[in-house]
Amino acid sequence: MAVDPYKITLLVVAGVLLTAFAWQLRPGAVVRPGALRDAARRAGLAVTPEVEPILIARLRTQTRATLVGTIVALVAGTVFLLLVPSAGDNIAAVLLLVVLTGLGAAIGNAVAESRSALAPLGDQPRVARAPTPGRADYLSGLDRWGAPVSLTLSAAALVGLNVLVSVNPNGTFDDPVRAGLWFPSGLLWAVAFVSFLVGRMLTGRILQHGQPARDDTELAWSDALRSRTLRVFALTPAIGAFAGLAAALLTVSSAVSTESATGRVISLAATLTLAVISLALAGFSLWSEFTTRTPHYLVRLWPAVVAQLRDPDRQVVAASTWGP
Repeated sequence: MAVDPYKITLLVVAGVLLTAFAWQLRPGAVVRPGALRDAARRAGLAVTPEVEPILIARLRTQTRATLVGTIVALVAGTVFLLLVPSAGDNIAAVLLLVVLTGLGAAIGNAVAESRSALAPLGDQPRVARAPTPGRADYLSGLDRWGAPVSLTLSAAALVGLNVLVSVNPNGTFDDPVRAGLWFPSGLLWAVAFVSFLVGRMLTGRILQHGQPARDDTELAWSDALRSRTLRVFALTPAIGAFAGLAAALLTVSSAVSTESATGRVISLAATLTLAVISLALAGFSLWSEFTTRTPHYLVRLWPAVVAQLRDPDRQVVAASTWGP
């Protein structure tokens, strides 16, 4: 019985990732010590005794849901790549597995965030505020337009690649690859588009949902968590769109005959495009993670806190007295 290097590599990568994620999901796992500090840094707020238990519960739920989504996507992606014959012809498809796990993590995160944000309010105290914040108060222009632009560009690329394969200039493509462009590439794009529609619907519901808070400090943290939730909804479709485009580029690159000049140009263009997009997304992720810019929601909803943060004589994370 011949050993298939592709399947062995795929199983090893999937096994290592599954073990790592399952270990983090074990019953005894706790919120890592730096999680609260990171949350406070991103929110631009201090973790007070009143909000600490709420924040820990929210982080624990979000972490577990993200891991579950990752594991489900990892198992489903591995089974799919093992069963689809065309996938076994290209070892680069292993990279697609990593992309799929990222999409699964984002979807799991979105599910957890929506459940937390839409939890019943009961008779909890509530601070009045006017006017009611809107989507633009929580999301920057980049957040709001990232998914629509990504979905549009990805759809245009899928259609363009399909036309290129149909024309098949100079017999560039050795095997029929149109099916690979629509499955899984088209399927991933469809998942991203559905997540975009669902995210917009849930965003509307969350913005209409009350914000229980006994004082301005708790209300500010409620805004911080809501901003984080809406950003998950806004960015998840962009990840799915990238996954669909990456799958399409890998499919085209693997089916190109490099014996012709046209084939070499197409293969190089597909590889460079994938590399540029990957580097751009990696750079954006690092910038979002480590930037020290003032959170968008603070600028829009809590200008007094922003003024204190920018005051060189009063460098505090959060004020003890919050202005409207």
